[in-house]
Amino acid sequence: MTIPTPFEPARFVAALARQRGRPVELVPMPGGATQCGALIATDQADYLFYATSTTRLHREHILLHEVGHLLCGHVGDRALAALPDLLLPNLSADLVRRVLGRSDYSAQQEQEAELVASMISQRARRDPSGRAGPVTPEVADGLARLGSIFDAG
Repeated sequence: MTIPTPFEPARFVAALARQRGRPVELVPMPGGATQCGALIATDQADYLFYATSTTRLHREHILLHEVGHLLCGHVGDRALAALPDLLLPNLSADLVRRVLGRSDYSAQQEQEAELVASMISQRARRDPSGRAGPVTPEVADGLARLGSIFDAG
């Protein structure tokens, strides 16, 4: 996989689609308390749903996590597990899952998707020489907030 520099998730996903020879569509999900994503694979295309009611950095990680599921082959019936909460908030998630007959990803699949997302993100932040690239103000702020959690004080 070629990771574009500077890194832009939409360009990365477009390159992934070309490499796979199959459309991959980004589907924003506005509003709500849900800040996650979903991968839906159909006969025609793969759809990456992602929350827009969060930070740019978090949206990027959500997309890369769903790309991780795609790259690891975690597609099929289980890919629809998150949709009841995301797309049908007024219906009982249990009812929708029973009707669709779907289940959640396994813990191992989630770990694999997280690992792929982290690896892509880390690689995207490096310059061509392999060193860590410049940090945007948003990333610096996020790192500072994360670091404050671990400060002894």
